[in-house]
Amino acid sequence: MRESEVWGLTPRGFYRPAYVEILNALEYKARELFGDGVNLTVRSPIGMFLRIYAWMMNILFALMEDVYNSRYADTAVGNSLYNLGRNIGLKVLAANKAVGYITVKAKEGTVIPAGYLVGTPGGLQYVTLDKTSVGTEGTALAIIQAVETGEIYNTPAGTVTMIVNPASVKGVESVINESDITGGREKENDDEYRKRYYESVDYAGGVNADAIRAAILQDVKGVHNAMVYENDSDEYDPVFDLPPHSIEAIVYGGQPSDIAGVIYHRKAGGIQTVGDVGVPVLSESGQLINIQFSRPDLVKVYVKIYNLRTDQSFSGNTALIEALMKAVGSDGVGGLNVGSDVIYMDIPGRIMAVRGVVDFDMQIGTSMDNLGWKNIRIGIRQKAVVDEGTVVIQ
Repeated sequence: MRESEVWGLTPRGFYRPAYVEILNALEYKARELFGDGVNLTVRSPIGMFLRIYAWMMNILFALMEDVYNSRYADTAVGNSLYNLGRNIGLKVLAANKAVGYITVKAKEGTVIPAGYLVGTPGGLQYVTLDKTSVGTEGTALAIIQAVETGEIYNTPAGTVTMIVNPASVKGVESVINESDITGGREKENDDEYRKRYYESVDYAGGVNADAIRAAILQDVKGVHNAMVYENDSDEYDPVFDLPPHSIEAIVYGGQPSDIAGVIYHRKAGGIQTVGDVGVPVLSESGQLINIQFSRPDLVKVYVKIYNLRTDQSFSGNTALIEALMKAVGSDGVGGLNVGSDVIYMDIPGRIMAVRGVVDFDMQIGTSMDNLGWKNIRIGIRQKAVVDEGTVVIQ
């Protein structure tokens, strides 16, 4: 069988021939038609024609391969991937602006207008969203939003301290964010979208635990991880501590009212919800339904990095801490899922991926007094997290 007979769609999938394969096949056919003595060199008329034709066929095969790949989530990219997601109700997450609160210290009666500009010493700027008046205590709490989208505007507590235009409002003494500014993100890329696609099992019409989990992850802003457990039997489930005919959602991130609304609209009728958070949801018939779910217990993971060797491209310890936060999870970062153990051997690769790291030794544990080289077991209602205070770099 000649090469040209196995190109394109085959029983094993789509085979795209290389430019050289196409040119060889064309030269083989030319010799078959014109004889073995035909001149097919680079400067001959037939040789130049065959090379131009092979180049055009190579482009066409590349196009056909892209069309073939666009049918599968593993290989589709861009709009082709997003169109696959739309079939199960999955939308692309748009870029978001970070939001949070600042405490404004000013004279009593001072009015902070909407659009008041504050920022960090590093130049990140935020605006107030509503008009706020300072009371007798001399302070006021104002909600702020980043002026632009992006993760860069997610900043820790105590960093928003600059008044960008002091003359715009008289009497303001200082501003500070006493909690983290979160929620900023870039537009979802293909890899992130593909991951959510595979997590959205039976999303389109299901009411089982997987469908409820997929709906929470897809429809509730700010949710980083979620796990849903169910007991469909008539007996108490001692393994998951669930009463008969019940579900429990363990959700990390997101507003309680949004989470409860999604659970209510996804769960089957007559199935009770359990958890340590209860939110009343108003049904179409005017009935208040108490929807319950749980927040995971956060297990702090302590990491000690020692004997660290780096080269000139190393940007500092902050990059190491951020890599660990992304790998395990932290405030505002998903990392490992709810109930997922911390596997010791999974962490060194994340550290080595930080630019400039050459070599290191590492120990992990649930406290600085209990460090070692073993995995950390995480319960089904727990979530592993790392923060700046749990990482020691020597």
